[in-house]
Amino acid sequence: MTAATVAAYLVAQLAGLHEPPPLIAALTALLVVQATLSSTLVNGVQRVLSVVAGVALAAVFVAVVGLTWWSLGALVAAAILVGQLLRLGPHLVEVPISAMLVLGVGAVGAESVGGDRVLETLIGAAVGMLVNVLFPPAVQTRHAVRSVERFADEIAALLDDAAAALVTGPVTPEQSTRWLQDARRLNRHVPRLDRALAHAEESRRLNVRALRSCWATTDVRAGLDALEYTSVSLRTLFRAVDDATRERTGVRDDAGYAATVQHTTASLLHRMGSVVCEFGRILTAGPGDARRAGEDRLAASRAALASGRALVADLLVGDPRSRSGLWELNSALLTTVDRMLDELGPEPSEVAVVV
Repeated sequence: MTAATVAAYLVAQLAGLHEPPPLIAALTALLVVQATLSSTLVNGVQRVLSVVAGVALAAVFVAVVGLTWWSLGALVAAAILVGQLLRLGPHLVEVPISAMLVLGVGAVGAESVGGDRVLETLIGAAVGMLVNVLFPPAVQTRHAVRSVERFADEIAALLDDAAAALVTGPVTPEQSTRWLQDARRLNRHVPRLDRALAHAEESRRLNVRALRSCWATTDVRAGLDALEYTSVSLRTLFRAVDDATRERTGVRDDAGYAATVQHTTASLLHRMGSVVCEFGRILTAGPGDARRAGEDRLAASRAALASGRALVADLLVGDPRSRSGLWELNSALLTTVDRMLDELGPEPSEVAVVV
């Protein structure tokens, strides 16, 4: 950004713009240079259009009515409408700004000031775009995919934490409430991750660095969607766990069966955490042996989870004792397992994001 600003200033001086100093060219270059090349090009074109439109409107108003309070209001309103018609987005305000600056010098200097402002804007925009072409910004794909992997690790950490607590002994209401809050917090990460993926996709457009990058986001959104659906299911599950913990559901009716459900739940949560963890690692696994090894680990984790689900289905649902208040927890647990097996599979290659 610093280099683009100084370069635009020097180029404007070489073009004969000395009085006043061509700071508009430097400012334009500073504003045009963005984090991605495609946004730089769009930004530059929009900024040039906004200045040209503002200068043209001001030239018309100066020739017809000059500067009065009502002509100023009419000029600003007309400039805003033109900016909306041109869909200039954040650069819309540049149209009335340019128009007011030109209108303020009057009919005598309007042509000179308007022409200089357009020329400075063109120079600044061109320099800003050229800087990003010659020195392309970094591709953000790897960072975005790593963020999705960390999201999977957070989900797995929550499952492992709950499983460890359930194995060691009775769960307190404070623990179950914290799990529920953590499950709700996980869902809030998804919009941020979605924006990171969109930014990564944009950073690859027209960027020569993308040719040397093996990272791609072609199917990573499918992986993120699967993790999002999993986290939503976990929120329902931990809601049931929290309700059962606070109300001590089933403990008074059959403490032995409640303890069995507790340990069974812990076992399934641990296996669920393994599946999510291996799924997240596949998202960043490179091609070759490392990738195939990750797919094998995910397949083994899913098989272990499916086996555990089949073994406990009769205990949690078929056993008549499950009707003694623990039906909601048992059904939520099995439903969550089914959703995870469906979302995080069946073929790991379907969620591959590295090409």
